[in-house]
Amino acid sequence: MNETDFLTLSKGNFGRMRYSMTKDMTLSELAVFAESLGRELAQAMLTSRLEEDPRTHPQEARCRHCTGRWRFQNTAQRRVIQTAVGPIEYRRAYGVCDRCGHTGAPLDEALGIPPFGPSVETRKKICHAAVVGRSFEAGREILQVHSNVDLSAKHVRWIAGTEGGRVRKERDQERTSYQAGARPASTTQAPRLLVIAADGGRVQTRSADPRERWKEDKIGIVYDATATPQPHVPRGEYEGAKAKTKTYVATLADWEAMGWLLRVEAERRGYARAENRLFVADGARSIRELKNLHFPEATFILDWAHAAQHLSDCAKAAFGEGTPDALRWFEDHKELLWEGKSDRIIADLGCLSDRLGPPTETDSEASPRRVLHQNATSYFPNNQTAMDYPRFRANGWPIGSGVAEGAVKQFGLRMKGSEKFWNGFQPTETQPPHQTGAEEMLALCALYHSQDGRWDRHWRERAQPR
Repeated sequence: MNETDFLTLSKGNFGRMRYSMTKDMTLSELAVFAESLGRELAQAMLTSRLEEDPRTHPQEARCRHCTGRWRFQNTAQRRVIQTAVGPIEYRRAYGVCDRCGHTGAPLDEALGIPPFGPSVETRKKICHAAVVGRSFEAGREILQVHSNVDLSAKHVRWIAGTEGGRVRKERDQERTSYQAGARPASTTQAPRLLVIAADGGRVQTRSADPRERWKEDKIGIVYDATATPQPHVPRGEYEGAKAKTKTYVATLADWEAMGWLLRVEAERRGYARAENRLFVADGARSIRELKNLHFPEATFILDWAHAAQHLSDCAKAAFGEGTPDALRWFEDHKELLWEGKSDRIIADLGCLSDRLGPPTETDSEASPRRVLHQNATSYFPNNQTAMDYPRFRANGWPIGSGVAEGAVKQFGLRMKGSEKFWNGFQPTETQPPHQTGAEEMLALCALYHSQDGRWDRHWRERAQPR
């Protein structure tokens, strides 16, 4: 359909044309035709709008960096750009600022058009498909079917990695500023209850050493909640505070680096002004040390399910798996755990460990002697103050880290797979497509899954004039 046809439609003749042009079409064919017509009309409108913009052929322009004068090297440079309604072609003046050396197109900078690649709203679609699809190939299919965007999986990977690299850079700059003493601006009112949690998953990399191929991806979560006190509820019926708005940080770096990222995220969520601050985790040494270093003010809560699982492991080690004595001991001590009687549990574990004796160098991690010794001397004593479950229930606080475990699974759907191999390459807009790094995709996934609207804010800011 040409421009004359569009003008005809705009003059009110669509009613007469509608049946004569489409009388042999099914409803599905009609819908496809209408969608195609709309896209063609939108492309024509965009092209016309850009042609009429005075910044397309400026007589004089000032550099946005230093206010110097532009010297135009090409007054009608041709560019084809992929937009949300399809590819469009336009011409622009392209030049350089002789004062600061900045190069670019005044029209692109004024309209927030990226210097390379597709438009911002198209990038948003591409990155969305790259995050929600199980692979870049799946993202390519999503774009093709649902958005009529025809790109290769390699190109989808490049765009997603580029944007993830931008998010990662901004995140790391904010962390560096915080370490230098600058507190990030809080985006919310002071919460009454703020919860921090963290856990780790597994990501397969392209390391040449098979022993180094699997890396731990660390996922941190911050959420606000409303306390729901239930001091006398029976074991198994406690609900606790439910998560409201969840936000995430994620990295392949070590737990020390994760600690800084998570602290910055907590500050953004109002940590300093929160009435109650909690840290819920499974008791792993690395996460406990992270909590002590970066969140010393928060009350530590040991995940109930992990504590109960450790009791189960001890019962099996002491009495044999599936035996009546093991089941009886486990149920008795699980009730003690629910009642907050950690002193009794630690004393009983010490007796069981003494009965078998200390572990030897040849004992495996799963040997009964080592299991009992570690739990009696390390796990339960080190986490003793975090097992005051009666007080936690009376306050209506969460006693489980299911939110963190769910986040690991959620991120794992995108990052983990038998045929997925990641590396640390950080792409830039001027380089050709390469294998995207896990760090960039983790940053992009954290941005998307956060529930405070930051995904849409990111793209609104990206579309602003440069």
